[in-house]
Amino acid sequence: MTSISTLIEKLQISSTQNQLPGKPIHDEMTLTKGEINQLIGHTSIISLSEKPEDKILAYEIITRLIEIDNDKNPKLINSAEVIMSRLGNFPGRQLLRERHSSVTKKVPSFLKLECLMREVENSIFIDDESIQLTDFQYNFYNSLQEEKALSISAPTSAGKSFVLGLNLINRLREKKNQCIVYIVPTRALITEVSNRIRESLRQYKLDDIIIRTAPFTVSADKAKNGVVYVLTQERLMNFLSNTSEEMPKISSLIVDEAHEIQKGKRGILLQSAIDFLLKKYPKTEILFASPLIKNPGYFFNIFNITDNGKFFTETISPVSQNVILASDVYRKPKEIRFELLVESGNVDLGIRGVDFKFRDSKSLQKAHLAKEISNNQESVIVFSNGPADAEAVAKSISSTATDFVANENIKQFVDFLKKEVHPEYPLIECLQSGVGFHYGKMPSIVRSGIESLFKNDEIKYICCTSTLLQGVNLPAKHIIIENPKSGDIPMSRSDFLNLSGRAGRLLKEFHGNIWCIRPSTWEDNSYEGEKLQEISSAISTVMTDGGSLIQDLLDENLDSGKIIDKAEMAFSKLYQDYHYSGDLSSFESYRTDANSENLDKTISVISEIIIDLPSEIIEKNKAIRPDHLQRVYEFLTNCHQLDSYTPLSPYSVGAKAVMENIIDIFIECFEWKITTGFKNLISYLAHHWMWGKSLGELLTQRVNFVRRDDPGADASTIIRNYLDVLDHEIRFKLVKYFSAFNDVLKHVLLEKTLVEDDFEIEPYHIYLEFGSCRKEALNIMALGLSRFTALHLANTNTFPSETSDIDEYFNKIKTIEVQKLKMPNLCKQELLQIQGKSLPLAAANK
Repeated sequence: MTSISTLIEKLQISSTQNQLPGKPIHDEMTLTKGEINQLIGHTSIISLSEKPEDKILAYEIITRLIEIDNDKNPKLINSAEVIMSRLGNFPGRQLLRERHSSVTKKVPSFLKLECLMREVENSIFIDDESIQLTDFQYNFYNSLQEEKALSISAPTSAGKSFVLGLNLINRLREKKNQCIVYIVPTRALITEVSNRIRESLRQYKLDDIIIRTAPFTVSADKAKNGVVYVLTQERLMNFLSNTSEEMPKISSLIVDEAHEIQKGKRGILLQSAIDFLLKKYPKTEILFASPLIKNPGYFFNIFNITDNGKFFTETISPVSQNVILASDVYRKPKEIRFELLVESGNVDLGIRGVDFKFRDSKSLQKAHLAKEISNNQESVIVFSNGPADAEAVAKSISSTATDFVANENIKQFVDFLKKEVHPEYPLIECLQSGVGFHYGKMPSIVRSGIESLFKNDEIKYICCTSTLLQGVNLPAKHIIIENPKSGDIPMSRSDFLNLSGRAGRLLKEFHGNIWCIRPSTWEDNSYEGEKLQEISSAISTVMTDGGSLIQDLLDENLDSGKIIDKAEMAFSKLYQDYHYSGDLSSFESYRTDANSENLDKTISVISEIIIDLPSEIIEKNKAIRPDHLQRVYEFLTNCHQLDSYTPLSPYSVGAKAVMENIIDIFIECFEWKITTGFKNLISYLAHHWMWGKSLGELLTQRVNFVRRDDPGADASTIIRNYLDVLDHEIRFKLVKYFSAFNDVLKHVLLEKTLVEDDFEIEPYHIYLEFGSCRKEALNIMALGLSRFTALHLANTNTFPSETSDIDEYFNKIKTIEVQKLKMPNLCKQELLQIQGKSLPLAAANK
């Protein structure tokens, strides 16, 4: 009898070879009926084990056997039914039942009883509805019910979001006055998460719960039924700075993608925001959720959570992945060598002949491979190292698509892009060939539209950047990767695992495939290594050598913009830890024998910096250096014409000139190194963005302006670059600068013995982030609707002039006859979704 380990490897090879593109050069492996029965028997035994590695192996064997089963073997299907039940993998069992509903079930009675018992063990009840959970989900659900502080680590496809939704239902039902804050790492995730929460609440008749995606406070009186905020760390800092006595106390904090705390300036800001929240509301219940980290208890240490806490790591996923290595064959451009990465190393899958050259441009190679492995049937994500790469690969795939016919939903979406974005926007041509691209700087409604088309299988290909790493829920059967990077540096092992976890869709596939192109040329072999990675906060990494980065910053020895940004964020946090915490325990946590002397030097330089501003202003504006804030304070204090630096309503005469005066202060005080031409570009865009000018109009003007000097300039490059300026310079940098400036200006005006009622400072940071200074549009966007929809709706005169409260807007929106509105169908679809009516795009006008 063949050893079980040999049979398992044979099964791995056979099941993966079935999915390779092209034609085999040599004979490929098959299993005999006896070998299949031997594997079924072994799987039946190990499925009873409590060891995670045995459960993972049992799933691997039984699902691979199903995938190579062309005869619909009833014995195999019945065995799989029992094994999936034993593993508590009810999503996998449901997929099995859907695929093999025609196979007669002859499970013995005693095994049926066993399956039923496992169902009962893993079931919870909400409103008499029985919900079956996986073992991980059941443990997670109970832990959320019992613990005040919880940190969990689990695979990307483990079903965390579903359980979080159920827990939110319970929390909001059991107690009044719940204020729950859900932190997401980027703006790209806000719409997805808020829509998911709104759908869960609607399902369980909790329509009276308030959902906010903007840092606008809800009075405690109006929040008595409950309120859920979905915010980035930047918006959370803005929210926490509100001093209104009516503001409800935060009862729960959910930190999704908590491992992002290890990443540069935004990781430091995330840590600072959580510190700020726990300082203000120390009794807040907290959850940290991360994908596949070794030390989930680490968060309790850095936030000094000492009691009533639990943490655990789950390694079992209800969907598994094949990591397939694709390499070229010497002097044979139309052949590809494939290997499967397994625990013991690489397993040879053989060479395949393909109908394309595996030597063309990289974009074209990815395009051809995507077409081959999909066969226009299975979903494919091509990971790209930046927006330009994503667009280039999408164009290459669309150039190979000759038989795609766009349906009515795609046609409607394309019509929206032509009219509301730009007629030469490259996404238009790609979508007409069944291909999309997706990156963080795209307008939110466009990203959401692409996601919807992909999830509904209306397009099969999508080219994505690292927004996938930050929690965007966009799984696919296949993911193609080549020499991946996060920003400018090679992708880490933890990021690769997070990305590869998107391969394989729950309830649609048993396995997903990650295709690694030319792995020998990668700068870092992130496809190899342990599946659990240890994380350390970004600030801890900065302080590993005692803080040389901080010293270099203050000595002006740094050149790279990204390094300066991280150093400034770290310096701001360290300054506050030293001057406001009351002890040096946080500094001592960084001390080692190797860095002790350098740490003392860092502490010394920080201690010598004296700031005259109130600590509240420094703490609120953690993203800006305290000494830079001091420069603003000194400038304004010595200024005799503060009117020239007080933000006016963007509609007022002279408002743009005042804004440009303030930008000059930013350039001087914040050491913002930009040219006069770039300053003019920024001030123009910022002013018209706040005015509420449509994105399509702004992009059209920009394309025409550039083409005056360069008639042949590529529209896609112009649009992409302008969207980058809008996202980074306007909606990020200017937002934090104006927020800090307004705080300092207000302080100076009060120092000059003015009464607060005597002056008004327009909140440019709000106007710039959301893209309007109109009350109607801002209130609409606070509900989670896009800027496109908010501007169109605000122009319909739907809201009476006395409507002032955001909830009044929400109640009005729920009663609108959306189909009668004169606005794009994509905007109507957004409004219908708020109303609880999920309709295809093409039906939004009917």
